[in-house]
Amino acid sequence: MTRFLSAVLFVFVLCAMLPACKLSEAEIDEMLGLNDPGEPADLTVEQLIKHMEAATDPEGNFKNAKSYILRQVIVEESQKDVDDSPFTQRKRTSVDQYETEIKFRKPDFQRQISYRNGEAFTSLLFKEGRAWTIDPKGKATEITGHQLRLFRVFNSFSHPSNNLEDVFSNTDISTVYINGARHYRVVCRVDDIEIAPYVMYVNANTFLTSKMETILYTDDGQEFLYVARPDNFEKRSGVLMPTITKTTIGEDRHEVVLLREFELNVKFSDDVFKVPANQIKIGRLRD
Repeated sequence: MTRFLSAVLFVFVLCAMLPACKLSEAEIDEMLGLNDPGEPADLTVEQLIKHMEAATDPEGNFKNAKSYILRQVIVEESQKDVDDSPFTQRKRTSVDQYETEIKFRKPDFQRQISYRNGEAFTSLLFKEGRAWTIDPKGKATEITGHQLRLFRVFNSFSHPSNNLEDVFSNTDISTVYINGARHYRVVCRVDDIEIAPYVMYVNANTFLTSKMETILYTDDGQEFLYVARPDNFEKRSGVLMPTITKTTIGEDRHEVVLLREFELNVKFSDDVFKVPANQIKIGRLRD
């Protein structure tokens, strides 16, 4: 799904912060800038998908891949409170760096592992419609409810064979301008009122994704605007990929995501997608 993959390589962050429609529809439209209807598009969603595929995966390398591995380096900068005083409100800049890898094999096996200083600190596994988090000691917790539905969406739009219409139940397209450049704004919604829309901006000349936005919220109910800007596209395994993606979450958290490796048709051991035996417990329901 390279016509969308370039916009979602960084969406692993959504695994920790969940898109959800706790806000009203009007509030979501305002945060995502959808109050401006834009201009009518001069092509259909189907035509846009074909143009995006031709720009990013002209030979169908990714679309026809049986597996792939994606490795990224993430440099995160955030503002932390120095103290709790309402008078000083002093903050300091905190910088963190870690790596993440995604291993995918058809039909729908996906394993994501995050590393810091070479040591795994979190792992996510999706297979056969179910998902688990796995801690460094190998203890697996099954994911259920709303979070599982989110993982299913994530797995769907990172699947090579899928396109926008395979993943989203409703897709609207209009024309807008960003810094004077004409873009197609693609508003993608799944059939789940708890998952916020994904809004993509595709350059009308290059058919590359220049920005993606959605709404994120934390378990304590805070909502944030999430913005990702892929850039510096290069061919990797015959696929045009963004090698740098800059993201912002709210006002205080910024990330630079660097593409380290992208390889197709990698052979993985079955153990990569194996749930640890006799260590599974059911997670908190979120229905």
